[in-house]
Amino acid sequence: TSHKPTTSFESYAMVSIRNGSSYRGGSRSPLWLAYLPQIVMLFLVATTCFYSGILVGMKMNAAPSEQSRSTTLSVDEVEAEVLRRLKLQQKEVTSIAVDNSNEKEIKNKDSKKKDDGHDRRFPKTISKIAYGSALISKNDFIQQFDYGIPKPPSKREHETDPGKDDVLLLYGSKKSLPDVSTGIVHTNDGPTPDIPHLTATYATKNCAVMNVIYTDTHGGEDQCMAIVGNYESYHIQRWLRFDGTTVDKSIPLHAVGRGVQSNGQDKFEAPSDSYALQNQALLKTYFDRLEETMAVLKPMAASCAGDDNTVIVMVCNTGQSDLLINFFCSADARGFGDVVRKKLLIFATDEGVLEIAKGLGVNVFYDEKIFEKMPEEEAKRYGDRAFTQMMYAKIVTVQLINRMGYDVLFQDVDLVWYKNPLPFFHDKENPSHNFDILFQDDGARSLRYAPYSANTGFYYVRNNDKTKFLFRSLLFLGDMVLSMTSHQQALAALLDEHSSLTGLRVKTLSGSEFPGGYHYHRKKEIDFMRDIATGKHIPYLLHMSWTTNKANKLLFLKQMGLWYTSEGCESGGAVDLAKDSSGTSLQQKCCSAEALISCHYRDKPSTHACNGQGKNIDVKGKPFW
Repeated sequence: TSHKPTTSFESYAMVSIRNGSSYRGGSRSPLWLAYLPQIVMLFLVATTCFYSGILVGMKMNAAPSEQSRSTTLSVDEVEAEVLRRLKLQQKEVTSIAVDNSNEKEIKNKDSKKKDDGHDRRFPKTISKIAYGSALISKNDFIQQFDYGIPKPPSKREHETDPGKDDVLLLYGSKKSLPDVSTGIVHTNDGPTPDIPHLTATYATKNCAVMNVIYTDTHGGEDQCMAIVGNYESYHIQRWLRFDGTTVDKSIPLHAVGRGVQSNGQDKFEAPSDSYALQNQALLKTYFDRLEETMAVLKPMAASCAGDDNTVIVMVCNTGQSDLLINFFCSADARGFGDVVRKKLLIFATDEGVLEIAKGLGVNVFYDEKIFEKMPEEEAKRYGDRAFTQMMYAKIVTVQLINRMGYDVLFQDVDLVWYKNPLPFFHDKENPSHNFDILFQDDGARSLRYAPYSANTGFYYVRNNDKTKFLFRSLLFLGDMVLSMTSHQQALAALLDEHSSLTGLRVKTLSGSEFPGGYHYHRKKEIDFMRDIATGKHIPYLLHMSWTTNKANKLLFLKQMGLWYTSEGCESGGAVDLAKDSSGTSLQQKCCSAEALISCHYRDKPSTHACNGQGKNIDVKGKPFW
């Protein structure tokens, strides 16, 4: 069959009609709108024919009069006029097409925005990360989903946190919504346009997976948060308008490490090669002595562990020995002496502490080759060389006992028990029993301790593969410990990483039950400390952290009624007494059955016996009583 060739106009018409038919079938637009291109084309053809006829007629007028010549347009002028008018017609057609396209775009946006006449809270462009939303009380949420991260230290579990009292929950799909989704997806299908408040249990009942982000504004910074639907990351990427020394809003945002502070300090600078070489030497000593060390330690650890598989570990040098003795004496005076004698394993870093521990009848380990470079004097301040070296020793000791298969209660020497804390950690009915590692709350909320604010002066480690991996990792981060002058910061970084990587369950303990130096020194806690001083509230312990030096630690413990060590056993005096073979035990020489109270600073917490006595230590300090 032969095919009749089609003109360009006919071809255009067919394509347009086909497109128009498709358009009619795909929408509810009026019938005339579907044929608009054909109507416009017919109008253009008719107009062209009309002006072409005028042009032909003008050419047929061969002999016009002089008057008519003066008023008649030339052929070129007529052609120019025809082209001008055709261009105007084309512009009108284009304008109509653009208006029609805009109308369709607006309708398309409306269809994305509304479902059955209800306005969506979020557009469909982010429906896979924000299909709907709900608000949950933060107290309720944290109680239901306890990830171990503490509230502000001045806030008790039931108290509010203005500006951060609610949790914003974003639903990633329709399937994740609770059974009744009124107000969650749409703004105007509930009694108010507000995001609905729900209980944590109900709001999350259909969430098969829930990613939780903890964030803060860091003192009111102009902070924004971007949630990007993409290949997911379990770290927060941090951007800062930072010129190397301070925040500058005139420059672009730059990717920075999480330790960069607005004042220009970077709390997580990579350690230099010199620290790596120092750590290499420490690790060489560790592995060279490991086999012999384990042979000596194993029977000692097994004896301490007993039926509950727990070893209490403390590390001490002669400079801190009076605090060690006071822990032992206070425990004995308060009825915990037998527990301490049986379960405490002291790692002595010098021969002085070795003698003292033997004199007290406590299990002690000392290896002069491992600890030969450890200082005998106490640290003069936080972060000095003696302090840093002792921090490394604390890593090794916990790692060794943990790798043997035992739970570890590690504690510094500058604390006193009010109650035996071991039953707390062993109680299987306690919600905290589900956590792998539990720390006293340090109280600091600086970037370098985020997010757990773990105080490494008192913590409990349950023995399992996750905690073993944690402390093996920490052992190899010695260069980080040395460069940052403390293992607390290095461990804080690992806790965050391992909780995400291996599912390590980390818990920061309640400050009201396990208070420390933050509570002792902060004015906001004065009523709380008065309750402790008067016996109205009895915590498990008081840890004298957040204190500049050992001398002040002793004075604060003495005026709190927590000092049980005789003056002759202070400042290393117990070493010579321990070597004395007169037949009197070191406990008899050093320990008092009653607290040895003395008053020093009236603006610091104390027993009521010190009411008004002493001087101020803080500028503008006010009397505690």
